[in-house]
Amino acid sequence: MTKPSHLTRKWLLAGTVLTGVLFGVAAANAQDAQPAKTEEPAADETTEVVITGSRIKGKEYTSASPVTVITAERSSAAGLISATEILQSSTTAASSGQINNTFTGYIVGGGDGINTISLRGLGAQRSLVLINGRRMPPAGVGGTVGPVDLNTIPSAFVSRYEILKDGASSIYGSDAVAGVVNVITRSNFEGLTLEAQTNRTQDGGGGTANLSAIWGKSFDKGHLALSLEGFKQDALTVGDRDAFLCPQDNYYKADGSRADLIDPTTGNIKCYTHGIEGYVGVYAPFDAFGLSSYWGSRKISPGSTPTEGVPGWAFIPYAERSFNDPKSHDATIISPVKRLSFFMQGEYRPDWLGGGELYSELMFTLRNSEQVAYAQFFPYVHEKSTINPFRTGTVPIRSIIPNYPVNATLAQLGYPGMGANPISLYRQSSEQEVRTLRALGGARGEWNSWAWDIYLSHSVSNGTYSNDAIILDRLNWGTGTDQDTLELMPGNVCGTGAPAGCIPFTELFSKAGLEDGNYSKAVRDWYFTRDNGSTKYTQTILEGSVTGDLFTLPAGPVGSAFGVSFRRDKINDQPGELSLTKNIWGRTTAGVTKGSDTLSEVYAEFEVPLVNNVFLVKDLKLNASGRYSNYDSVGDDTTYKLGLNWALNDVLRLRATHGTSFRAPALYELYLKDQTGFLQQASVDPCINYGRVGEDGGFVRNDRVRANCAAAGLPADFAGGGSSAIVKTGGGLDLKPETSTATTYGIVLTPPETGFRLAVDFWKIEVRDQISSTGAGVVGACYNAVDFATNKFCTLFSRRATDKGIDVIDASYRNIPTETTKGVDIVASYEKDFNFGNLLIDLQATHTEEYLSQLFPGDVVYDYQGIAGQPAWVGNIQTSFKKDDWRVVWTLNYTGDTENLGRFGEEGKTSPTSIIPNAKYRTDVEAFITHDLSVQYRGKDWYVTAAVSNLTDEKPTVLGNGSTITRLGNYPLSSQYFEGYLGRQFYLKLSKSF
Repeated sequence: MTKPSHLTRKWLLAGTVLTGVLFGVAAANAQDAQPAKTEEPAADETTEVVITGSRIKGKEYTSASPVTVITAERSSAAGLISATEILQSSTTAASSGQINNTFTGYIVGGGDGINTISLRGLGAQRSLVLINGRRMPPAGVGGTVGPVDLNTIPSAFVSRYEILKDGASSIYGSDAVAGVVNVITRSNFEGLTLEAQTNRTQDGGGGTANLSAIWGKSFDKGHLALSLEGFKQDALTVGDRDAFLCPQDNYYKADGSRADLIDPTTGNIKCYTHGIEGYVGVYAPFDAFGLSSYWGSRKISPGSTPTEGVPGWAFIPYAERSFNDPKSHDATIISPVKRLSFFMQGEYRPDWLGGGELYSELMFTLRNSEQVAYAQFFPYVHEKSTINPFRTGTVPIRSIIPNYPVNATLAQLGYPGMGANPISLYRQSSEQEVRTLRALGGARGEWNSWAWDIYLSHSVSNGTYSNDAIILDRLNWGTGTDQDTLELMPGNVCGTGAPAGCIPFTELFSKAGLEDGNYSKAVRDWYFTRDNGSTKYTQTILEGSVTGDLFTLPAGPVGSAFGVSFRRDKINDQPGELSLTKNIWGRTTAGVTKGSDTLSEVYAEFEVPLVNNVFLVKDLKLNASGRYSNYDSVGDDTTYKLGLNWALNDVLRLRATHGTSFRAPALYELYLKDQTGFLQQASVDPCINYGRVGEDGGFVRNDRVRANCAAAGLPADFAGGGSSAIVKTGGGLDLKPETSTATTYGIVLTPPETGFRLAVDFWKIEVRDQISSTGAGVVGACYNAVDFATNKFCTLFSRRATDKGIDVIDASYRNIPTETTKGVDIVASYEKDFNFGNLLIDLQATHTEEYLSQLFPGDVVYDYQGIAGQPAWVGNIQTSFKKDDWRVVWTLNYTGDTENLGRFGEEGKTSPTSIIPNAKYRTDVEAFITHDLSVQYRGKDWYVTAAVSNLTDEKPTVLGNGSTITRLGNYPLSSQYFEGYLGRQFYLKLSKSF
């Protein structure tokens, strides 16, 4: 075996490189200080650099592949501070929702607190993030760590962001399916610069602050630069904004008047800040009927007429039930984050390297984040449990139980009373600490006419995470009820086999416990705790490449690049003890996710000048690249890319690319261990009320679903199961890699001496054998299948014998057929020097024509374009005017309108059997337009920028509580509306150089 010796040579090389860099550090400290640069000069128009999308030097507007460049200066002028804000607001990303700090309580790849970038809406796992052309490492917590956390980008030291807008696996390897983000740091920085930035909201909450120090020094044989940055994101809570404080149904009658329920306790429209709480649901005996025979809702009501023969309890009408407990108003809409970042880059040219140089990068990030949510606590209490006040109830069974007389009582049937389900509210907080370290060392130089580069990087992400938890086995004993089976525990409450110190959970039925979620210290210490887990992800990369001209054709030299790369990734997620043992009530659980994968690759790229300086052809070049990849996990594959770049003259250029991409399964997609969550029956079961007729007179379910639900023995008015469905997600060791094709073709106008540039690029990306967690969709796929009952998706879930509700769903990762998206990008700029100053106008826009997805073979192909969170048009225009030391910048941000009506079963009205029947609600989101205005004054070695973001204090559209729209408060939940959640903001940046 040769691997050990290879690894030994890798580490020897790393030691040599880092030793050289350390010598460079020592030399830098021995040099005299030089004046600092307050702003890096822009590259000259004729300068050729390596632009993202090729390893051969070129320029942004003349490259074959479409590339967007976002400078740090442009972002600062719009009041954007973090890499998350900058990248997620780019038009390539803003056409779909992004994961940011607003996803409290959602399960996302990389765990709570992560910020990711999804280009073209194809997912963070299909969007490659580089720093200085080299892969950034995954970071986060939990078993689904895989995407890059944008929190790890050293924002203060970034010069620009380059976004390649087509597939590039043949250039950069796996994951570059939707495109590539390349973070370019500052180069040759001199002196010391201190910067302070803050962003405050007019209405309070959600503000940010950033402090940074950058130092750089050149010396005879090299250069060294250091950056230290501290960032803080304040929480935005439910109580900070009316739209989150009082989410309403926003239902309307035919005459346009409001149809919402009125809360009798306030006299105002009812608010729904959280799930229902503060009452007890009572059931016919669990032993006989499970959860299928719900009887009613009861509140504590001293002195009232006894209900079911139980004094102190009375029926609580729906309108009086609590959905807006004031204690829940500290729940986070935007999670608080603290981040500390350190970045170092250095170059050193030792004599013995023959003109070459050693270089290094060291990156460290510490992220602390927290989320607060309020959840329903609804344990079941058996009809024979000694803490159940309804265990002696005398309720008549009525006709809800077939074959029994209308006035038969439980006692007459031999049952002692009723099952109970106390529902209260409790606070759930989650905390994460993630430490990410990336060390890179390399050497580069020239040999004859060839440039060579070799580097080794090693990254480690260590994360810890902690969540509030309720201990399941103690809850079972404290209620005398097995929460999974609803059976009475041996010996009843705290009976035979109960742990020492068991405390009967009688406070579930107390006023303080039921209505306020307040329990005694003894009870809290016994039942409530924290569950703590840890995640370690490591990545090691060794890569070498050479670039140069092979030979010369009549039209010019043939450029080329060749390289070889080795990468190894490892994950080890250790969930908390309660999660591992599934001894946790009402929360996601998971097993140990542990595994690794190794990749070996070779690649080549050629740029061939075909014709130049003839009629209608000033320059015509062909770019071709290919890559061979071999994974331990899924075997090998090849990818290629062809690009044609045709300059007709100095004004007009045509360009096109076509290529394939390849994405191997991420480690979590292979090795994720038994992650378990919960979903309501209405969101997963297509057989619920499948015989219902819609307002158009047609059935709400198609013929095939109705026939299959009936074949399953379910009645047309099936009401669904009582308790939530359990969704289990695990890795798929038999996964195939994804493959994809990407095609772009465009026109570029660059008329000389006009200051005007325009690029229009059409694009299409098709992903095949997409790796995805199918989630609860397997249930719908089963009932839509022609071969129902024998279809493989019908084997991936089960129904309970008691109430026929969906029991367990296998949502593990598997390959699904296709996903296709296409559209057009428009990038334009105009710059003009006048006697009175300089004018610069910059426009970026994206139109998504379609976003098609087919989840299962033979399934319907859905088009998601134009629904909430997937606008057809997004764009921004930035206008800058500079006069002497002053600059004024105005930015307009545009998110197009969307409509859900008629899509995915959305009718825009409530059902005839709902609590508010046949009420209409809004399903369209109006175009969201915001304005940012900034003013900057630049002195000799300092500058100040003041800005107002969302100048006109725009808010997103208020939506109704519909079946296909996910809301945050009253607003659509999607990252495009982040500025609307915050409202008007005031931004200030101070920079001083020494």
